[in-house]
Parts: sequence; structure tokens; C-alpha cells
Amino acid sequence: MSLPPSKRPKTELLPSARSAIRSFKVMDVVQRADELARAGRTILHLEVGQPQSSAPQVAIKTACEALTSDRCGYTAARGEPPLRDALAAMYKDKYGIDVSPARIHLTPGSSGAFTIAFMAAFDVGDVVAVPASCYPCYRNLLQCYGVMLVTLGVDSNYNVTARELAAGQAARETSGLAPIKGLILSSPANPTGAMLSPDELKELCALCDRTGVQFISDEIYHGIVFDGSPRAACALEYSRKPIIINSFSKYYSMTGWRLGWLLVPDHPD
Repeated sequence: MSLPPSKRPKTELLPSARSAIRSFKVMDVVQRADELARAGRTILHLEVGQPQSSAPQVAIKTACEALTSDRCGYTAARGEPPLRDALAAMYKDKYGIDVSPARIHLTPGSSGAFTIAFMAAFDVGDVVAVPASCYPCYRNLLQCYGVMLVTLGVDSNYNVTARELAAGQAARETSGLAPIKGLILSSPANPTGAMLSPDELKELCALCDRTGVQFISDEIYHGIVFDGSPRAACALEYSRKPIIINSFSKYYSMTGWRLGWLLVPDHPD
């Protein structure tokens, strides 16, 4: 039995309060599945969002060439300029958005982008809203940074629209609570696959801009839709203020490469 804090020796090293977050349950299952696989069991993996296909052959070829030419050192802090240029061109071609490569930051997977976005946008005690059904690590990371979480209900399509955000804002105002400072969600959504329509995303962006909510749009599942379905809309089509999170993990089937990016608002330094 551990001693209460008042009885512990002053030299005892204690964990920080932020370390008391729940584990990411999916990775707990992944670890157990790996243990069973190494013991000879055949495992059917349904626990983690691993695409069925391999990475694009051109990416594998380019990586091999870079490794054999000793391209393994430090890069610029924001990442390799040619890749950032290519991403800026992708936003123009796919969404019709003009984006300066200076606004794009390459990160170690989307998790690295979440970390930068949360720490840059929110202070300890700020109120950030997440959908009732969402990627679990939003909660883990935000709690680690001392942010107060608010859960927003979803509509019949499992989406958070402007209606749900407005209801959450009104409820907090009526109760005399601190206003919502931020909102993060994904569309298409993890884990439901729900996708905001262009009009719904436009209304949500407008409400965030009007009420001073920093919208973080997780667009990691863009491009993964049923044949014949319209593409997912990018939040930057309707506002210059959202922070965009994306990654090569899902659409490009490059989960283990740990390569994501962050597209930040054009704020003055």
C-alpha cells in the first residue's frame, strides 16, 4: 500500500499529475496481439486503422535512394522544402486553395501535429470541445496539457455541426461557465466514418470564427470515401483560421513512416 503524500519521504520521486491519463486502449490491444503473434498465434487485426495496401512504390523507391545516399541527417525545422511545396500544390489542385509552403510544418505523424497544435493554441485551463464519439487520443493529449474537456453530443449522423456546438456554448453561458476556446473533430470521422457536408462544415467554420473558437480540423481520412461519393471538404475552403491536421498514414498507407503535417493559420509571428 502506498503512503499518502503527507507521509512520503521528501526524497521520493513522484509522477506528475499529467501522467494520470488513461492509456490509449487500442495500443494496449496492439501490444497484446503482438505478444500472441510472437508466440505463434494467428491474429486477425481489427483493432487499429492499418490500411490493407502497402506504401506507394514511388515512395519506397525514393526512400531507398535517400538511405543509400546518406540522406539521414537533420532537416529544416519545418521539414524538407520540396515536400512542403508539393503539399501546397496539392491543396491548390485538390481544393482550389492557395497555401504558402511557409504555413506547412512536417511532423512525426499526425500525433506530432496534434502536440504542436494543442500547445500553440491552448493554455492550461482553456476549454476545448470534442465530439462524444471521437479519436480517443484527442482526450489523452488535451488532458495531458491541462485543458478542460467538454463533450458535445452528435446528431443523428454522428456529426458535430454548428447546431451541436452552439448548444454546448449556450449551455455553458447559461451556467456561468468559461466559454469554449477550441474544437477538434475529424471528417470523415474516426471511429464512425461520418462526414460533414460542405454546407455543414461552412456553417461550423463560420460559427467558430464568429465566437472566437479555434477550430482544429483533423483531415487524416480525406480521400477515403466510397466510390461515387463526393470528396470531403477542407475547412480552409471556408475560413483562413482553422488549424489543419493531416498525415500520409491512411490515404497513402504509410502508417509506420510516421510522417504528418500541420497547416497553421497565417498569423503574424
